[in-house]
Amino acid sequence: MVVTGRNWRAGAVLAAALVVAACSTSPKAPVAGPGEYVVQPGDTLYRIASRAGRSPGDIARWNNLQDPDKLEAGQVLRVVPPGGAGSSEPPPSRERPERPERPERAERPRPPRASAPEPVAPPASRRSDWTWPSQGPVIAGFNGTSSKGVDIGGSLGDPVASIGAGKVAVTETLRGYGSVVMVDHGGSYMSIYTNLRAVQVKQGQQVKQGQKLAEIGSSDGTRARLHFEIRYRGNAVDPRQYLPAK
Repeated sequence: MVVTGRNWRAGAVLAAALVVAACSTSPKAPVAGPGEYVVQPGDTLYRIASRAGRSPGDIARWNNLQDPDKLEAGQVLRVVPPGGAGSSEPPPSRERPERPERPERAERPRPPRASAPEPVAPPASRRSDWTWPSQGPVIAGFNGTSSKGVDIGGSLGDPVASIGAGKVAVTETLRGYGSVVMVDHGGSYMSIYTNLRAVQVKQGQQVKQGQKLAEIGSSDGTRARLHFEIRYRGNAVDPRQYLPAK
């Protein structure tokens, strides 16, 4: 078959059209709207909640997640309460109101009352339903900047218990922190236990106050100790203000 100049041009035009059609049908990357977040590869529900200053339980409830442990890259999640800050509102009507025949004296519009901002942390009060995760002494305190929690001294293998009833939100190993366990206690409170070994609970498991989670380890080769934190809406608070006096 002989390809003429006319046939060659027609083939080139057809090929270009197919390329354009293929590009136009390629899926678009998901875009997060106000108060939303697009799940990235490697994200966990706790990491997303921590960035948003919320609890994993709240985000799971707002998005009707049947299994919060199974997130897909590209999934769009709501990270603010429905109807809360960041939610979209319908645009105002563009229709002009009819003018009265005899306009009355216009009243000055009153500025809307600003709602009181939610506190970063609630007033510190000791919880009777919480206890210390380990029996050792506090060897490093909380300052809110370089130390987001307290270090509790101990020996390798000493038990580490949940401070209260809740649901295990995260069990993973992080460089420099050893094994990590995070427990969601509801009410936007979460406890975090790091520098662990021999973890005995699984993500999604319900635990009771005093139930053993793991053992004290030594991830960086220094003195065996437990690093412990309490978070409220993702913000670190001083554990000594909530646990029994020690």
